[in-house]
Amino acid sequence: MFYQLKITRKGTKPPVWRRCTVAADVTFANMAAMLEKLVQYPAGSLYEIEFFQKKVQIRENGDGEAKNNFTLLNAGETETAELMDSEKWFTFRQYGADKETPEYRVDIEKKDEGTAEAPSIIKEVKGEDDPYWTEAPELGCTAAVETEVETAKASEDIAATVAAVEAAARAAKADEAATGSRRNPTVKDFLMSYRKEDLLSIAGELGLHCKGMDQEEIAAKVAAEVLKPEVMKASFLVADDQEVLAFEAAIQRKCFHVAEDEWNTLEWLNDMGYLVSYSDDYAEVPAEVAAVYDQINTPEFRTLRSQVNWLKDCLIMVSYLYVSAPAKTVYEMFKQRKGFDIGYDSFIELYHTIPEKACICELAEDQLILKSALVNNIYKDIERRQGGRKFYIPSVDEILDYSENGYPTKSASYQRLGRFLLDEMKVSDAVKDQVLFFIYKECSMDGRMSAIMENLNQKGIQFNDEQLEKFTKLIMEANNNTRMLEFRGYTPNEISGAVWPFATGKPHTAMPNSFVPTAMPMQPASARKIYPNDPCPCGSGKKYKKCCGRR
Repeated sequence: MFYQLKITRKGTKPPVWRRCTVAADVTFANMAAMLEKLVQYPAGSLYEIEFFQKKVQIRENGDGEAKNNFTLLNAGETETAELMDSEKWFTFRQYGADKETPEYRVDIEKKDEGTAEAPSIIKEVKGEDDPYWTEAPELGCTAAVETEVETAKASEDIAATVAAVEAAARAAKADEAATGSRRNPTVKDFLMSYRKEDLLSIAGELGLHCKGMDQEEIAAKVAAEVLKPEVMKASFLVADDQEVLAFEAAIQRKCFHVAEDEWNTLEWLNDMGYLVSYSDDYAEVPAEVAAVYDQINTPEFRTLRSQVNWLKDCLIMVSYLYVSAPAKTVYEMFKQRKGFDIGYDSFIELYHTIPEKACICELAEDQLILKSALVNNIYKDIERRQGGRKFYIPSVDEILDYSENGYPTKSASYQRLGRFLLDEMKVSDAVKDQVLFFIYKECSMDGRMSAIMENLNQKGIQFNDEQLEKFTKLIMEANNNTRMLEFRGYTPNEISGAVWPFATGKPHTAMPNSFVPTAMPMQPASARKIYPNDPCPCGSGKKYKKCCGRR
């Protein structure tokens, strides 16, 4: 097994990069040793690997202190598969080095079962007088061997590389000629910096047929499509308020430096070409994008976007609490928010406004059913377990809390559990949220105590006897106050001793080792690229960036 990586030196324009293969399924200490050779860092230098989206830093022996809200891991004790199999990129740098020492963005292009030598350099793009990569490094392998697929595509890759370099050169020239603080990019020129296979993937998502086209023709066709008002409307219709505000601020900021924590609300724009990002960490909204947005951003569109996003929040609660529910039950949930009391027919019409790929539920015979539960009619098994129980209708505050955070942050039980993790176990806020998110998913669906303990062990959280006793009591309390799928949103404490409409004639036992009868398996991830704003393929109902994409 090996990874194919694209290693790009930060701050270079045109970009300086190497496409490489490295061994997979090793420790990060082994990975760092290979990366040091590939980027030609001095032997024995201190290193740091940072997965920004996961808020994780990795160093030799876990030395030093992590920056705020990051978890520090020991490179020799952490397997690459734990992060590199799920993440898209990371930063590789010399730890403690001066500012002139280059840092590298490492994009994880694929993991393969082929036989390519590793580490090896497949190709590189750099200037003749590059101060850091002066000659081919000694990598400890016989040759840079391409896979069969890469060999077959070699001529196409070379053409794509030349096109990308030419596009970068055009961007650099435009930068020099630009007045004020703008670089005046176009969507097409930005898309030309993509690999051809990535462009084809985007074109496929948009329903475009590009067979036989070269890279420039594909980029032009995709650019023309994403600049259509109806296409931009569909993209922004499912954007949340934070994302829209960030985009509108980006228009006003012209060409601006993007802090790493800003990418959470901007990266989806980058995927569509609505925001052009540069290798020096600056970004800019193309003028042609701003013009189309100004055209579609009417008061009517803003009202519709607000309604769609609130309905999507309600559908997330369907996934958490019911899996399947009458459309009128969801309508009752929807209309309780001030300013959203529309008629039932308008509610159904609003549902059909949501783009299909952004909607997690299917409307069938007046029932809203989680799409992932339609596989093998899983939802019917869940309905049988739920019996004739009444549907719990969550409050507006509950819906907003679950949708934003993925678990009930305002629940006193979860707050006590979170405080224990912070005060007793000394975890960061980010890790605390990850743990509580996992605990909620386990408790509310198909949870087992053993799965929770395994998750904690993976995060390096170890209990002594006294801490374990406290934790067990707290998690029992949290479980018994968790809104569960089996009970259609009611908690075990609310169910205990209840009569119809809650009772089903079967006794309920609070959490032993297994909390809830088997509910729903994970939905297999689709083969298509998953964008941050897409529904998470696990079937949770949350956006990917707020679910599996953040952990």
